[in-house]
Amino acid sequence: MLNIATVGCGYWGPNIIRNFNGLKECRVKTICDINKDRLAHMMTLYPGVDTTTDFDTIINDPEIQAIAIATPVHSHFELAKKSLEAGKHTLIEKPMASSVDECVKLKKLAEKNKLCLMVGHTFLYSQTVRRIKEIIQDGDLGKILYISARRLNLGLFQKRYQCGMGSGTS
Repeated sequence: MLNIATVGCGYWGPNIIRNFNGLKECRVKTICDINKDRLAHMMTLYPGVDTTTDFDTIINDPEIQAIAIATPVHSHFELAKKSLEAGKHTLIEKPMASSVDECVKLKKLAEKNKLCLMVGHTFLYSQTVRRIKEIIQDGDLGKILYISARRLNLGLFQKRYQCGMGSGTS
């Protein structure tokens, strides 16, 4: 059983928590956010899960093996860096960081510590997209010459932030 903590329960965090909670191989042990109202709401949905406003609580918890980060982009690098330095496997909601340089540093840190570093991808595990891929690979449609698709719900559009810590929700 993999014990997971999720940081940020604003826009994407609840989806991550719900999905991990639905996996029998995972246990959402702790939810972290600076917004106490959001934590109170999450406690009503997941009464057996610990909550905290202090990121260091999950970093220092030896039972937590992985951390999912779903906070505003400007905080991704610092939170992920601390997570990897603490020996935690780390999932960061997209985008991974504010710059390519930050992404490279996180990748190197994960490799050095032999940890899994993963970035959320909207359609990578989508059942619909996987089924379309399967149909194409099976040749059911013949030779594909052109594919066009539109994503109609683009989700939350976030303005560009200066680096630094801010709101724990996204």
